[in-house]
Amino acid sequence: MGLKAFRKIQISNPENTIGTAEAAVEQLLGTVTTWEGGETVHRPQHDDGSLSRNRGDAIIVGEEAHCVWQGDVNSRHIIWALAMALCGNITPTQPDSTNEPNAYLWTFTPALTSPGNGPSATDGIDTFTMEYGDDEQAWEMEYCFATSIEISGAPNEPCTFSVSVTGRQKTDTTFTAALSLQSVQYFPFNLSKFYVNDAGGNHGTTQKSDLLKGFTWRLNTQFTPQYAGDGSLYFSSVAEDEKFVELSLTYKHDDESETERGYAEDLTIRNLRIELRGETELDTGQSNVPYIYLDGAYQYNLPWPSLSDMEGQSTVEVAAQSCYDSSWAKEYQVAVLTDLDAYPT
Repeated sequence: MGLKAFRKIQISNPENTIGTAEAAVEQLLGTVTTWEGGETVHRPQHDDGSLSRNRGDAIIVGEEAHCVWQGDVNSRHIIWALAMALCGNITPTQPDSTNEPNAYLWTFTPALTSPGNGPSATDGIDTFTMEYGDDEQAWEMEYCFATSIEISGAPNEPCTFSVSVTGRQKTDTTFTAALSLQSVQYFPFNLSKFYVNDAGGNHGTTQKSDLLKGFTWRLNTQFTPQYAGDGSLYFSSVAEDEKFVELSLTYKHDDESETERGYAEDLTIRNLRIELRGETELDTGQSNVPYIYLDGAYQYNLPWPSLSDMEGQSTVEVAAQSCYDSSWAKEYQVAVLTDLDAYPT
């Protein structure tokens, strides 16, 4: 009997050969809400003197697989999610290797003015092999990449994430054995910080300590599987299209949100940073809790919304879209300070 209590999610390192399944190296935290094959079935039609519509000669003409992985954002597994959604081939740096030897910075900056984000590009997204199942049956998907990623936060809640993943196929397997859960830190929304600056790449210098009451950061990656007459039912490459970050913000209605309304009506680009913060220092005696910087250049959507409320306080539910900032030479970027120095071996 399969038991829900025995379900697991496991993932490989970045695949050495894209699309070639690899053994898992990490047990992931969170849940899988969808895990399904995506076979395309063709049922031929015939004029054959019969009222029977289906004559048992259906064929599979295409293969694909899908899953949705979601949970509370943690300081370790967000690396896999971002590597399959924004860009890969990341070598983390150490901002202060002498005083903070346990702190590693992973910076995810996708290419936007030239090709280079697909999995076949040198610094394009990484692809992974994922395993999922219970004590009765496990399956694996190779060539996994993200089609969307979302990070959200609300008062008195942990920040959460959701990643929609496409893979090449869903195959029966057995779990890679002897993987243990790793220690992680979570990111309570109440510990987060919010910064608003003029355009030009100066993120994180002007904090707005009582403005942000909740957020959703969402990217449809615009990665799409591509099929060809190449002797296989599976997709053989991934194409990429135009994209932007959608940002939903709950602002307290006060003089600061009214200032932002003025910038919105002037269609002025604003540099926004949502900083998610952990609770425990990565190195004893240092002020270096893990963090995630969601940086971007944005234009607010118009019309500016009417008033809403949150527990008796007036708020405005603002939407914004990322916009390429030529003086920053970027549109959006995610940086993660964590104790993970490399993918596990």
